[in-house]
Amino acid sequence: MRSFEETRTIACSAATMFDVVMDIDAYPSFLPWVAGSTVLTRDEGELTAELVADLAGSRHSFKTIDRFIANKLIEIRLLEGPFRFLESIWTFEPLSEEQCRVHFSIEFEFRSMMVDIVASPIFATACKSMVQAFEKRATELKGI
Repeated sequence: MRSFEETRTIACSAATMFDVVMDIDAYPSFLPWVAGSTVLTRDEGELTAELVADLAGSRHSFKTIDRFIANKLIEIRLLEGPFRFLESIWTFEPLSEEQCRVHFSIEFEFRSMMVDIVASPIFATACKSMVQAFEKRATELKGI
């Protein structure tokens, strides 16, 4: 199983960063490995989403259930897809009105050994740039 985590202080409020991570429909516009994304259902504190990952020209669709506490926490778990296991957690800690500490962690393993050999290094690289991509999106939306 592969894992990655990062904690970073960002020049945006926790609410802004939470909103950017929750804007799943916008992912294809700023995450290069996301070819498609759709929120399927939305309830209070929970949603389901489908993402299409483009990993070196090979597309993989997967569905997640995302449980959240507004402006504080997002927990993402696999419902179905090419992964044997996928779990990710985002936390947002306000430091001031215009600054927060973001923590992102992810663990994953593809179901197929062949897909794992080919796609895991690419997906791992995408995970390593995840916080930076969301930070860039937040600052662009703020007009910094």
